[in-house]
Amino acid sequence: MPLALPGAQWRWLVGLLGALPSALADLPVHCVRHQVVGEWRFKLGPLEPTRSSCGHLRPDTEEGQPSRGIVDGSAGGDQLMVTLRDPNVALTARDSRGSWTMIYDEGFEVNVAGMNFFAFSNFTFEVNATHPTVKHNSSHCGDTMVGWYQNADRTRFGCYYGSKVLDETTHHELSAVQPRASQAVAPKKRPPVNFDNPLSEQGQKAAVSKLNNKIAMLQLGWKARTMPRWNGRTMREINSYAGLRRPQGAREMRRQMLEQHAPRRARSFLQRRAGESFPTVWDWSAAFGKDYLEPVMDQADCGSCYAASSMRMLTSRHKIRQNDTEALPWSINFPLFCSEYNQGCKGGYGILTSKWSRDVGLLPANCMRYNTAGSCKLECDLSSLKGKRFRAANHRYIGSWYGNASLDEMKSELFHNGPFVVGIEPAEDFMFYSEGIYKSAASAKAPSAGQEWEQVDHAVLVVGWGVENGQKYWRVQNSWGPDWGEDGFFRIAMGTNEAGIESIPEVAEVIEDEQSGAQVEAFFAQVSAAIAKPKAAAR
Repeated sequence: MPLALPGAQWRWLVGLLGALPSALADLPVHCVRHQVVGEWRFKLGPLEPTRSSCGHLRPDTEEGQPSRGIVDGSAGGDQLMVTLRDPNVALTARDSRGSWTMIYDEGFEVNVAGMNFFAFSNFTFEVNATHPTVKHNSSHCGDTMVGWYQNADRTRFGCYYGSKVLDETTHHELSAVQPRASQAVAPKKRPPVNFDNPLSEQGQKAAVSKLNNKIAMLQLGWKARTMPRWNGRTMREINSYAGLRRPQGAREMRRQMLEQHAPRRARSFLQRRAGESFPTVWDWSAAFGKDYLEPVMDQADCGSCYAASSMRMLTSRHKIRQNDTEALPWSINFPLFCSEYNQGCKGGYGILTSKWSRDVGLLPANCMRYNTAGSCKLECDLSSLKGKRFRAANHRYIGSWYGNASLDEMKSELFHNGPFVVGIEPAEDFMFYSEGIYKSAASAKAPSAGQEWEQVDHAVLVVGWGVENGQKYWRVQNSWGPDWGEDGFFRIAMGTNEAGIESIPEVAEVIEDEQSGAQVEAFFAQVSAAIAKPKAAAR
């Protein structure tokens, strides 16, 4: 999110300021479920009492993917044969009741034989032989990068990688990834208007006036307004604020990705949840006369929406569970700049933020305050933390696996357990949303039963629902400051998968850490050792 989860698009301003790039995932890889289903050989490194980074940077980077030598060169390793069946069944010789899920299109997570496995799918950068300055990335869906595995009680940890049995003839070529930085890139064709021209106040007024005329003509039911914060910014800067700096050729890539969709089985009667009765209006900002939400934040020029929304979800769910609206929020910067599962300000996925917060733990916000120039550095003394320690638990997609959510399950989860994270791919007009129930003529459509994957770029927090003039909606907290939208929130049409909002709902819980923060302390001991090692070598 997950998602390459930060971002919004600006295509409607092409005529005003030039063509804009569309969205891509955070790592340059795209694999969907039918490409992963099959028999796998997991090559396992030894289990240790302490979790490691498995050679990944903190945060992770596409050019810093570790070599498989980390696993192959370790002593005492083993292998495990795992069969992944459609849609979510994992089996070994000893366990026929395992489960698995795609993590968007970036990798997959498996729970089987008492162990948890997670790894990104493999990718390489390749050069065109006839045009050496042109490079492109290739996804290798029958292989993974080096990933992590552990037992259920978080006491034994190891590194591994997976190879699909039928694709074994190609595995030996994929042990390392060529870093993007070392590859020359062909010059991009300049748009008709400079992409780096600042957006003027008058230009923005003209564009928003045109947009409001279109909204009124189509009777979409919402309004746009100018945003003073966009004045003087280039489209490149605004796009970076909203998400990733995306390559110009991404639309063609998205078209190719959509062609890879394979039919998904229709949900059987047994998979459907029994109908529940829900109130017409529900909102965790006013539930039982209390506000369980944190104030709207401004993520600024960092693609941190996935971390911000995930930690706000865990904070609000913790407050609900403790029945304490004054409970300290959890640190956003801790997973943002320390997690090996995501790419920091360059994007990531909510479900992996929750998983990392399960594997390592949670810290109160005053231990690592939010700032976009942060680093993986503590601002508190862990030994001085008073009271219970906590961690995330039961991270999951609503519906048990990616692509299986239903409207009733989403409402039930929200009503009974608290806010949850979703990814959206809003149309180009979303950045100027002011009020009303957001709908876009370009994107409003029912979910397709044939899709294994739906592109989303920005993570937000669903906090409630309601109905206005017969139109049902979700109420959602954004992370672009309280001066955007409806005091930092927006409402969006429910039931039509508007902007992909019903395609990737992610949840987790907060529980007391049975290890009393031991994994957090072990993590920072490793960070300190990694910092000290190059200093010692330089002496």
